[in-house]
Amino acid sequence: MTDDDMQTEPTQHRRQSGSPSGPGAPRRPARRVRNTMSATAAWKSTLLALAVFAVLGSGGLRESAEGMPLGWQRDVALGVTGGLDRVVNLLSLNRPYDWAAEELGRTQADEDFEFPVPTTVPSATTTTLPPLRVPTAEAPLNVVIAGDSTAIGVGDRLKVAVDDDPTLAVDVQGKVATGLTRSDYFNWGARTKELLETLQPDVLLFMVGANDTQAVLAPDGTVIARYGTPEWAEAYRRQVAGIMDLAHEGSRRVLWVGQPKVGDAKINGTLQQVNQIIQEEAASRPWVTYFDLAAVVAGPSGSFAEYVTFPDGKTVHCFAGDGVHLSMQCLDRSMAELVPVLRGLYQPA
Repeated sequence: MTDDDMQTEPTQHRRQSGSPSGPGAPRRPARRVRNTMSATAAWKSTLLALAVFAVLGSGGLRESAEGMPLGWQRDVALGVTGGLDRVVNLLSLNRPYDWAAEELGRTQADEDFEFPVPTTVPSATTTTLPPLRVPTAEAPLNVVIAGDSTAIGVGDRLKVAVDDDPTLAVDVQGKVATGLTRSDYFNWGARTKELLETLQPDVLLFMVGANDTQAVLAPDGTVIARYGTPEWAEAYRRQVAGIMDLAHEGSRRVLWVGQPKVGDAKINGTLQQVNQIIQEEAASRPWVTYFDLAAVVAGPSGSFAEYVTFPDGKTVHCFAGDGVHLSMQCLDRSMAELVPVLRGLYQPA
């Protein structure tokens, strides 16, 4: 073996034992390089997206500011969002958003509506109401749910509870973060009138109160009564009576669901007062039935309890993390009490 052969042998060995090479050898997969956005480009894109959102939804931002409790924070928010909305409207930059909101039914018609002055209502013992029609699968009972986020929760679980009953049609029309105190932000009188006219419900299920720990304002923003004053209770009573009287037509019934006791002391105090007002007004109106949800989900002493034991012996975690909204499991259990009350409006005892 020559010196040249000795020098080339290791090279040949390496070629045989290493990766193949040559025209027919397989190619090594190309390494993927992920394209990433620089930090500067990322925050610029974020700012641009926020600016576009603020422009397109300037009206919604202003409405959210209007719904804040009275105080300097609301004043500042109104000043900023109001100025932005005026500029955007002047330049017509929010037309696409307004069009979409109108198409999706998110705008409120008849914003100048005011509750009628309650009149003396005949006693339930001296008034005979037209009977509520007995529904069929061909003509189901039209049940419309209205109110705040707690009403939406009740309505959603009611739909599930009666899903196998073709004689009941449940339509949930609630709106979060609303109540009867802030007609400047969302006027439930106007919305109720609209729902009654367009959907023609046989039964209106109504539930509000969790957002009403604040002053009562008129649709134009005038303060009618400050929270915590005797005038507040009377103003709230007029709102409740207005909803009940609006729904009084023919054989229609109102099923008003009271609020449960909650974990927030201030809200709980308001809800106890609200529930008392609703019960008193319902007692003088034979077309209104009050459903005491607080009694259904109460703890052993009748007070707020995160865990509730139902008649079948099962204990359920009844409240979400905020201590105000009921859990899905608790709402489902409550349907065992609510559905018979609903059916009792048209079925003989």
